[in-house]
Amino acid sequence: MSNKDNLDIAHLRSFLAVADTLHFTSAAYICSTSQSTISQHIHRLEAQLDCVLLKRSTKQVELTDDGQALIGMAQNILRQQERVLAHFHKEQLHATLRLGITEDLVLSRFPEDLRMFRQDYPQLQIDLTVGLSHHLHQLLADDRLDIVCGMRQSSDTHGQLLWEDELVWFSHASTCSLAPDESFPLVTFPDRSITRKLAIETLNRIGRPWHIAFSSTNLSAILAAVRAGYGITPQPAFLSAEGIVPVDASTLSPMPRVEFIASVQSSNSNGPANAFIKNENKTEQKTENVFPVIIHNTVLSPSPPYWVILS
Repeated sequence: MSNKDNLDIAHLRSFLAVADTLHFTSAAYICSTSQSTISQHIHRLEAQLDCVLLKRSTKQVELTDDGQALIGMAQNILRQQERVLAHFHKEQLHATLRLGITEDLVLSRFPEDLRMFRQDYPQLQIDLTVGLSHHLHQLLADDRLDIVCGMRQSSDTHGQLLWEDELVWFSHASTCSLAPDESFPLVTFPDRSITRKLAIETLNRIGRPWHIAFSSTNLSAILAAVRAGYGITPQPAFLSAEGIVPVDASTLSPMPRVEFIASVQSSNSNGPANAFIKNENKTEQKTENVFPVIIHNTVLSPSPPYWVILS
C-alpha cells in the first residue's frame, strides 16, 4: 500500500482549520504550527487527492467544490479517530471533576458541551460550582476546584484562551433612551466583577454620569431587573436571544472585548481536567457559528460596537 492510500490526519486538521477561517495565519494559530506548514499540508493533500481544494489569491482564500465536499468527510475521519482514542484512554478516568463556571456560560451553549463531554467520558462524575469569576478562582487556588471556566480582560494572561467576545449593553425598551446628561443606571454584579469594572471605566472615559441602580451576584436576577426596567447591564454578546435587537451606539465609546478562558489547578493538569479542556478546544473549533466572535484568535474584521434592547 502506497502513501497515497493513507490520508495524514495532520493534513486533514490543517485543511479543516483553513476551511473554518479562510485564513492561513489563523489556521496556523489553531493548529499550533507555522503558516508554511499549513500551506505544505494543503499542497500534499491536494496532490494526494489529485484535486484543487482551495482557490488562493493575495486577498482571499475560497473553497472549491472539492474543498466543500471534503469538509464533512474530513470531520468524520477525525471524529472516528477521537472516538478510538477516547475509548482506550477514558478507562483511566473513573474520577470526579470539580468544575467551576460563571453563570453566563450556563446560559450559553455549555449544556451542549457537557453532553459531548459525557459521550466521551460517561463514567466521569461532574461536581459543578457556579459563581463569579473571582470567587471561583479563589476556590481553585484553595484546591477546592480542578478547573475554572470564566471571563478575563483581554489584557490579562492567566488561563488558556477558549474564545473572545465583545461586551454589549442589555436594556428593556423603556429604558434604552436616555438623555445625554442623564445618570446612566447600571444593573451589574458587585465589586470585583470584570463587567462592572469595564462598564464603569467606559462610562468614566466618555464623562458620562452613572449610578448603580441594581446589584446582585446572580445573573438571572440581573436580567430580571433589566426586564423590570431598573437599568442597563453590560454582558457578553453571546447572551443575545430571541427578542433582542442591536441599538446603534455610535455616540458612545465602544466597550472592550473580553476573553473566556479555562484555568487549571497546577496539581491537576492531567486526567479529568485536561480531558475537559481538550473537549472545550475541540468544541470551540466546531461551533464558531454559535458565537458571533473570534474563535482561537481567528483574524476577522472587528464588528461595530452596539447596544442591545430586551423588547
